[in-house]
Amino acid sequence: VLALFARTRPLFTALGDERRQEIVVHLLESAAPRSVGDIAAHLELSQPATSHHLKILRDAGLLTVRRKGTLRLYDLNAAAYPDLLTPMGDLITLIISCASDLGEQPNDR
Repeated sequence: VLALFARTRPLFTALGDERRQEIVVHLLESAAPRSVGDIAAHLELSQPATSHHLKILRDAGLLTVRRKGTLRLYDLNAAAYPDLLTPMGDLITLIISCASDLGEQPNDR
């Protein structure tokens, strides 16, 4: 179980922040990759703060980045999602199973 937690920790950390959730939703709704400036303007957040959030999402494997001239364009890393989300799903299933088992035990009070 601890190994599963360790494997999913970067994803939980990345998605545990509301601003990063907003970035993911914005990119889901966008028809094309977005620059830091575009994302910052949409979130009404400074570019350095936006870059910080993008780095965390990228390091977790959720985003890709490519250069186009002087711009860095960010997009969802959809190809990696099955590998990223399957362990998270396994962990959630395990937690639900353990919680159900605990709920079925007689109350010792």
